[in-house]
Amino acid sequence: MSSTESIKNEGLPSSAWLLFIAIIAALMGMGLIGPVLPTLSTQLGASPSEVTLLYSSYNIVMAIGALITGAISTRLGLKKALLIGIIIIGVFAAIAGFATNIWTIIGLRGIWALGSSLFFATGLAAMVTVAGVSKTKSIVLFEAAVGIGVAAGPLIGGILGQFSWRYPFIGIGVMMVIVFLLLFTKLPNVKEDLGTKSNTSLKEPFRAMKNRSIAVLGIANSLYNFGFFTLLAYSPLILGLNPFNIGLIFLGWGILLGISSYFIAPRLEKTFGTIKSLYAMLILFTILLLVMGIFTSDLLIISGCIIISGLLFGNSNSLFTNAVMTTSPVEASTTSAAFSFLRMIGGAIAPFLAGILAELYAPNIPFIVGSCFVISSIIVIVLNRNYISPKSKIESKKPKQTLSNQTISKQTLSNQTLKVKDFMISDVISIPPNAEIKDLLKLFSKHHIGGVPVVNNQNKLIEMVSDGDIIRYLAPKEYSAHDFIYSILIEEGESEQEVLNDKITDSIDNLIPKRKLYYLDEDDTLEKAIQILSQNEFKKLPVLDSNKHVIGIISRGDINNILMKMLAHR
Repeated sequence: MSSTESIKNEGLPSSAWLLFIAIIAALMGMGLIGPVLPTLSTQLGASPSEVTLLYSSYNIVMAIGALITGAISTRLGLKKALLIGIIIIGVFAAIAGFATNIWTIIGLRGIWALGSSLFFATGLAAMVTVAGVSKTKSIVLFEAAVGIGVAAGPLIGGILGQFSWRYPFIGIGVMMVIVFLLLFTKLPNVKEDLGTKSNTSLKEPFRAMKNRSIAVLGIANSLYNFGFFTLLAYSPLILGLNPFNIGLIFLGWGILLGISSYFIAPRLEKTFGTIKSLYAMLILFTILLLVMGIFTSDLLIISGCIIISGLLFGNSNSLFTNAVMTTSPVEASTTSAAFSFLRMIGGAIAPFLAGILAELYAPNIPFIVGSCFVISSIIVIVLNRNYISPKSKIESKKPKQTLSNQTISKQTLSNQTLKVKDFMISDVISIPPNAEIKDLLKLFSKHHIGGVPVVNNQNKLIEMVSDGDIIRYLAPKEYSAHDFIYSILIEEGESEQEVLNDKITDSIDNLIPKRKLYYLDEDDTLEKAIQILSQNEFKKLPVLDSNKHVIGIISRGDINNILMKMLAHR
């Protein structure tokens, strides 16, 4: 049975379908202005960089809004947050339709984005609440609305834009009035359906950005968005077509984006894994931007590349989102807010940068530069791949020492030719870098140990972490100018207990110290182990095989035990 059939068979309430319509209308506003960008530039005498600021102003407000709208919506309740978001979108979109200069439209577009941010921070939660079906099926309905809105926006913008660039803006205002009246009268007050969760703090997204996986994927997505929004905001200006034809091209783009994000991306992830699939999409997108940079004057190639890019965008966006939600140890809503802020920074800068580059150099330069940013995104992921692998389970096997399960000959003991593999603990307790510090403490307490290796999903060593590292991380730091600024922006008014509670849920990669990494190979001698442990403060050493996989661990106690056995055989 298809997802659409399953939704129909559930008999969704009218309020769910009203939300469905509202989400489509709000999404249409995001892509609706694309087809009229050339007309705006011509009739208002705006340069490419000024016209593309319509996207930059929207995205920068969306980025900032991601940090605050979650907290606002939990205080207002779902219905009030949705209605206020719709009012802001409708009012300022309609006013923009009567503006007489590009800078007024840019400012109004930014305020419009604040309404969009508030609406989308609430839309999915509202759908889950009012639909009365499982969360999975609610998400199906939400994603279907998003796909329709993304695809229909450029088409409606192109149709209305044939008559005047003002009509798409006014049309959004009219649609939002209708949606507001329907939701105001038909949507139940669902504030109480938020459950027992306390109000979201404005500080939580800032704290979440300290997590390595969120930071890495957010920065990588931001660099990718330089390419994404270069294509989305700048390419309509070089097509040389009327609004309707531009709308048709981006209709094809939107359809492929919806198909790929909903149908193709999950299959890619299941078959090849999230990160490998993401590598492939980013490499293909880099090639596509380079093709657009080389054949900028060829209308057929540029049009085809725009449409095909919908496949890459849909897959990439879905894979980025799934990667951060899978690897982040932070609550989903907070992760989403922090990630959205980071990735939209690229979306805010890219459109304006593309316009400036085209004005200063040549029409093809924005695409070339965009491809360089996408390559940078790949590099960021490659360099930090250990931190963005899906969470692995913490190993909790009881340690088993090789020495107790095998007989070491008297000749070996007497000749002191012991290799590390002869007396190491072979069943290693390890932990992934994206586990929380409190998980590490529980591991230490459960097994009565003071240190473990931190390994990636391929069991390759990242670092050794000890109880001392935890104490040093949790201990108060010497006060500095940075700490003063941080305390004002983030931690003002928090007690020491609150700071401790906050840090205890940080991921382990935050406390991993920057120091030289020592380890032993399985064929190293006892003497080498003694030498390393005697010259350094740490108490344990990991043992690696030829492929650099962690296969064992030895401690000072193990050294002492083997030395006692050697003395006993003399």
